Amino acid sequence: MVKGLAHVGNFIIAIALIVVSIYPVAWLIVVSLQSDSSAYQSPTNWIFVPQFGTYGKLFADPSFLASLANSVQLAVIATALCVLFGAMGGYALSRYKVPGATGLTFMFALSRLVPTFAIVVPTFYIYRQLNLLDTMAGLVLALVAFQVPLSALIMYRIFGGIPQSLDEAARIDGAGFLRILWQVILPVARPGLAASAVVTFVLIWNEFLFVLVLAGNQVVTIPVTIAGFQTDKQVLWSSIAATSVISLIPILLLIAFAQRHLLSGLGMGAVRE
Repeated sequence: MVKGLAHVGNFIIAIALIVVSIYPVAWLIVVSLQSDSSAYQSPTNWIFVPQFGTYGKLFADPSFLASLANSVQLAVIATALCVLFGAMGGYALSRYKVPGATGLTFMFALSRLVPTFAIVVPTFYIYRQLNLLDTMAGLVLALVAFQVPLSALIMYRIFGGIPQSLDEAARIDGAGFLRILWQVILPVARPGLAASAVVTFVLIWNEFLFVLVLAGNQVVTIPVTIAGFQTDKQVLWSSIAATSVISLIPILLLIAFAQRHLLSGLGMGAVRE
């Protein structure tokens, strides 16, 4: 009897969590398929005739297409660099006696506690001196520098769960650092790489403040575009919702593509040799 009630309670809690998680996405989709006048209604009208005019306007707008292309380019390049540097840094910290390794990993973790607004203004002045403002290269450099410590920490934990006997066997065969990393360790750590890539991609894709301060004129991304739909005269809820729905698609595709490795990757490194 008690176990039955526990199962029913767990089921109810699971359903409640699913509803709470799905409701904001469902609301975005519903509002994006309504006209601007209907989108302002409160409470939200859930029974309506879908209208795709907002999506048509967005995809016919060259500035929106440019911001979408900028977001994809920025996220793909910065994520690839973060995973690359994070893998190399995490492997070095997990396999070699690096002087001050403990303090270095602590600083990596501490850097995640620093809010973006605390470093974006000094970065702005540095970029102004280097003529890197409003450039894709400047944004990539800033976001990689800000996100690579997280990637390194994830990969450090992942590599810590991979037996070092694999390295020793490859080293006996004459393999060097890079060959061991690329041909032996990374294939084993593929789930961890997927987890690191997904987390980093989502953070970079949703980055707003760095783009707003360091670019925002020529290099505009989706989060900045969404903010532009809110003016002092009106808030274009249908455009905000439609752009938000479109911005979810790359993340969903990435998660679907990496799903096979994602769950196992998040659990790697829990047990050390």
